[in-house]
Amino acid sequence: MLFNSFSFIAGFLPLTWLAWMAARRLGGLRLGQVTISLASLVFYGMWDVRFLPILLGSITVNFWFGRRILAANRGRREAVAGRWLAGGVGFNLLVLGGFKYAFFIISNLTALWDMPPPFGPLPLPLAISFVTFQKIAYLVDCRRGRVLRHDPLNYLFFVSFFPQLIAGPIVHHRPLIAQMDSEANPLLRDPRAAAAGFFFFAVGLCKKVLLADSLARFASPVFDLARHGVPGGEAAWQASLAYSLQLYFDFSGYSDMAIGLALLFGFRLPVNFASPYQARSFVEFWRRWHMTLSVFLRDYLYIPLGGNRRGAVRRYLNLFVTMLLAGLWHGAGWTFILWGALHGLLLLFNHAWRGLLQRQAVLARAWRAVPGLVPQALTFLGVVAAWVLFRSPDLAAASRMYRALLQPRQGAALAVPQWAAPASLLESFLGARPEAGWLWVALGLGVVWLTPNTARWVAYDPTPNQRWGPRPGMIMGLSAGLLFWLALKWMAIRPPTEFLYFNF
Repeated sequence: MLFNSFSFIAGFLPLTWLAWMAARRLGGLRLGQVTISLASLVFYGMWDVRFLPILLGSITVNFWFGRRILAANRGRREAVAGRWLAGGVGFNLLVLGGFKYAFFIISNLTALWDMPPPFGPLPLPLAISFVTFQKIAYLVDCRRGRVLRHDPLNYLFFVSFFPQLIAGPIVHHRPLIAQMDSEANPLLRDPRAAAAGFFFFAVGLCKKVLLADSLARFASPVFDLARHGVPGGEAAWQASLAYSLQLYFDFSGYSDMAIGLALLFGFRLPVNFASPYQARSFVEFWRRWHMTLSVFLRDYLYIPLGGNRRGAVRRYLNLFVTMLLAGLWHGAGWTFILWGALHGLLLLFNHAWRGLLQRQAVLARAWRAVPGLVPQALTFLGVVAAWVLFRSPDLAAASRMYRALLQPRQGAALAVPQWAAPASLLESFLGARPEAGWLWVALGLGVVWLTPNTARWVAYDPTPNQRWGPRPGMIMGLSAGLLFWLALKWMAIRPPTEFLYFNF
């Protein structure tokens, strides 16, 4: 079931919200927690019920590992707790690796002997990457003494809470469970949270169905053509920019909808995007893009590897390894690995450049005199170039795309297919000519460069148990209603499409 479907908006969501409110009134937050946890399992099972036992089995095993770690902590058996933690992390990585990476590894090994792999790709359980990271973080938090109540219902709710179950944001146990205290969580009694939640959901829905899905039709045909031939230079540039914007609006839209849905139930989720395409360096980009993943990689991988505590060379190596594994986390393929390696190199260059500016005062003064649009444009173009690897189906297609980008006068032209029927007068105008792709790209760039992100519009504070800030006013309400109406109009014409990060 998709957030951007009528079955979710008109069926699952209102029924779950009414059941949540009734359970809270009849049995308090504990019964409400049971209700929303069961609804979340139904939500997950409606994708593919075959994977529900895998999710529940993994939850059970991880809860058991957490209990063993906490028991060893209480007995001050540090070595035993460490071994239980290693066992739990190993179990999660084994499950993730078996489903996501086994075929990739075996197929590459058998290719060395020119043999076919003994089995095909395994079906990938939905959300396995995000859920695995959350469960690993929980076990590490158990070892560090940050889990105060190891309760089975709390743990089930933490892992399965449906707004963030499929594609994040990656949340931590303690801040989410702390919000189950009705005395400490003011949002459970504040109707303004629901109003802001509706605004978040409407904005995210528009990002997905109006912008991301519209941009996809100018990106996908060109990348598909690159499987067998070199596309035209203009088509390649348009597709690269269109995909960069499609991916942003698709994933940012999901994250906005997740925050909005959580607010409707009285909970806060962390912000995942802070206008990343406005970043003026690659370091800043990763502090703004998929922020919960960046924090996870920093806290649970980069710092345990040594961080920046063992000299510059080791720091650069740790950073590169972290980004390499970040690429592998996104997908089992050489394009994802090289995408992570490329971002690792870009970050190394960024840090080296900062170090040079600190040592060379004259160069630093000259760089400060450069208009901010220059580093912003250079960062954006570097990110777009890396997305070509991320999107390409294989290395050969990526090579053809790069060739087209560097040789714009060569390659095959491509006619962009039209929609079967326009969803509105605006779509009729924009979709009437092949050059409409540039209009959609310009619209997308205008949104990401010139408008504030959704959290800034609402002055959203993701800190748990803080009182709501500004009162959602008439302008916000009218804007949310208009955006929601536009999104529904688009949805009535086109079938719902999956979010891109469902594949990762």
